[in-house]
Amino acid sequence: MNLTLMVLIIAEVCLGICAWRSSQCLRWMAAHLLTKADVIDLSRESTRRRMLFWSHELGLDRHGFSLESGGRAEPESRLARRGTAS
Repeated sequence: MNLTLMVLIIAEVCLGICAWRSSQCLRWMAAHLLTKADVIDLSRESTRRRMLFWSHELGLDRHGFSLESGGRAEPESRLARRGTAS
């Protein structure tokens, strides 16, 4: 058996026993994993907004380039750009 796989299985078993014996450990793991998921979601949203901003700044939406796979920009981003100075 691969040594890395065996260490990973032992670590998972130990973690499972700790979570089973202590509800505080289980809560900590859940909070840790949910925080990571929130950070990943925020990062994706930030990247999407940044791409839309620079696409509008560079005028890619006026030259027929599709900003998203659907080929249309989102309405809220267009409304947000209208009120700003050019």
